[in-house]
Amino acid sequence: MTEESAYNWETVDVDETISTADHAVSNDLDIQTPVGIFLVTVSESTPIEKTFKNYNCMAAKLKMRIDDVLKIEQPLLDSKNQPIKREGEIIQKIQAILAEKKAGINALYTGRFIFDEVNLYHVKEKDATKNRRLFVAKKMGIITPQSTSLTTAMWAGAVGRQAIVITEWNSWEDKITKELKKNVKVGWSGYDFADNVSVHAPDTGAGNAENNGQGMGQSSQPPADDFSNI
Repeated sequence: MTEESAYNWETVDVDETISTADHAVSNDLDIQTPVGIFLVTVSESTPIEKTFKNYNCMAAKLKMRIDDVLKIEQPLLDSKNQPIKREGEIIQKIQAILAEKKAGINALYTGRFIFDEVNLYHVKEKDATKNRRLFVAKKMGIITPQSTSLTTAMWAGAVGRQAIVITEWNSWEDKITKELKKNVKVGWSGYDFADNVSVHAPDTGAGNAENNGQGMGQSSQPPADDFSNI
């Protein structure tokens, strides 16, 4: 238990300065994964087991740090700069970020994490599962179009790899309560090469649907698991 000592405010100095970015971060403490397009770096790659109806397989659980927000879900505005509504609800859409909002949005989201699971090889897997695995591996630079193998060690070595990740809303009905539930996940094809930042956030400087974000931070953290026991 922390011991409490008696102080008076005249002897305490905890003054601090507060920046605009600090205010932006503290305005919303929601830790939900944001919907948008992000430059990320893999900070952890961990092996997990997943269970399906006909088989179990290993998967690489990827923890990816947001380095830069390229586009993010925002209210769709009309010609008078007012939110457009449909059936009383504000319409949200992934859009580029105004230059004056860029620093605040990056301050709010950079350093947060996005998670995804990539199912690894199993003899009973569907073609779609294999195709997504190879797709992700290529977009992250784990393999090239000329590669003839994708090894366990390659997934263990994914830490430090950069990619562009696209997230989206995922909705489903609870089988027991019948309640409609939602979360945010990486899209099935929600990866692109890190070098394509300018494709997703073109530097046109033309307002809400045109402005861009740049940033190519690197990471060299050690892998969370070396997959050596698989």
